Amino acid sequence: MEGEVLLKPQGLYLSTELGPYGQNPVLAIVTRFSRGKRVMSPVPRHDQAMIEYLGGLLASGAFTPVIDRSYPLDRIVEAYEYVERGQKIGNVIVTP
Repeated sequence: MEGEVLLKPQGLYLSTELGPYGQNPVLAIVTRFSRGKRVMSPVPRHDQAMIEYLGGLLASGAFTPVIDRSYPLDRIVEAYEYVERGQKIGNVIVTP
């Protein structure tokens, strides 16, 4: 993945986690000055209005989650170890 562009021009990276070293809030400040790409790290809200809003974005195709890998539940240790290595791009899904 090195050197690959993951965010389109004028793109927005939205994260509700700080990142392993707290880098996402720093990225939010730095990327304001870089060619239209933006990073936002809002404080997550877990309420019905937010669920409906995100559901609408998904249904309309305006938001597409990035899924890196999927693991069955019996390989959850492997999934956790992969996430801990800090190499994932997107979400790691564990299915029952």
